Amino acid sequence: MQYSRLLILLILVLFSSNSFADKKIKIGVTWGYTASGFFSPEVVELVVKKVIPKSPAEKAGLEVGHKVTSIQGCEIPGCSASAAKDFLKTPVGSVLHLVVETSDGSKKEINIEVGKA
Repeated sequence: MQYSRLLILLILVLFSSNSFADKKIKIGVTWGYTASGFFSPEVVELVVKKVIPKSPAEKAGLEVGHKVTSIQGCEIPGCSASAAKDFLKTPVGSVLHLVVETSDGSKKEINIEVGKA
C-alpha cells in the first residue's frame, strides 16, 4: 500500500511539472487518472475532470466525465504513464487523437488540434 501511494505521488509530480502544466492550457483539459505499477507504471484510468470553455478540447467535443480508452493508439488501461504523459505534451499545431467512452457507454473518437495558450 505504501508503494502505491508513493507511485501516485511520483506520477502527480511528473504530471504537474511546468512543461506539462503549460501543455494542458494549450489543450484545455484537467485530467484525473489512476495508475498501477512501481518501476513501469501503467495508466489504469484517464478521465476528463474539467474542460476550459472555448479551448481546443471543447471545440473537439471533449466533455467532463469522458473516460479515455486510447490516446494516440495506446490503449488504456495498459498504456505506460510515461507514454501517456508524452502524448499529452503534443506540440502546438499537432493533433491529439483520443478514443473516449461517453456517459452512455458509447465510444467516440476525438481529435484535438493543439493550439497556443
